[in-house]
Amino acid sequence: MKPSDARSHARISSANQIVIHTLEEYLRETRIRRVHFGDGTTAPPPLAYVTNFPRLSVPLAGCHIMEVARSGRTETIKPVRSHAVFVPDHAWNKPDWSSRVDVLTLLFGVKQIGVSLVRHKGGSQVPASAVKASVHGGYDVPTHSILATLMVLAADHTRGPLPRLLTESLLHACLRLLKSPQKQRPRKAIRTYESICLYVQEHFHSPITRESVARNFGLAPNHVSRLFRKEGFMRFNDYLNLVRVNRAKFMLQNYSMTLKEIAASCCYSDPAYFCRVFKKTCKVTPTEYRTRSTTQVSAGSN
Repeated sequence: MKPSDARSHARISSANQIVIHTLEEYLRETRIRRVHFGDGTTAPPPLAYVTNFPRLSVPLAGCHIMEVARSGRTETIKPVRSHAVFVPDHAWNKPDWSSRVDVLTLLFGVKQIGVSLVRHKGGSQVPASAVKASVHGGYDVPTHSILATLMVLAADHTRGPLPRLLTESLLHACLRLLKSPQKQRPRKAIRTYESICLYVQEHFHSPITRESVARNFGLAPNHVSRLFRKEGFMRFNDYLNLVRVNRAKFMLQNYSMTLKEIAASCCYSDPAYFCRVFKKTCKVTPTEYRTRSTTQVSAGSN
């Protein structure tokens, strides 16, 4: 193992141990008393967090004030320790980082679970740093089943004890995955590639570039390009555009926003460029896609 690889592995192991210890302590001392659900029934405001996968946030200390969409309107919620916030895929939330708060967030990607521990001192809009851990290679059956059930409950905004019990069970299941040695640990290149994909899916609405992503992961930009060509069979910018266009497709189907508003929400400052990228990816213009989607929904309801 190269010295640089050994240092990277040590940082990853240290981050995992910090997250494991924090989650163990939380579950030993705390029961989930309330689950807040967000949804995608209103368009996300500027600076909102939007991802193509579900997220679960658990405040550890302080109050994690945020806006969420709920049943066609925007609400401000104030979750504290013993509360949890579950945001399904394509939904959004907008945290207020002006106050001091410690929060653990789990990101349920397709091929990995990412965990982010933020201890924020307040006074700014975005946390300066986070301790990040991950589980690569997908889910075991219990974790997948619990997550799928929570997705159903989120769609119905179900009340009662079931969401609380399932959320607590999901935290225990994720803790077990973090602590279990993976039988077939993927190659370092694959782990790095999957982590970058998760990062892009989490931050696609921000002005990220190959260079900024490379800096975040301590890599050379050319190495990021090689990873995407070898592991993803595409260029980095093609993947970034694909993530953004997939989000735009959802917004075209579900919101009556203008093309300019949708383009801006997906971090395209030039609507004409957004339309060119969309047509190149989907073979139709955004307007044609929206018209076809509306027609299909109307036909299905008759």
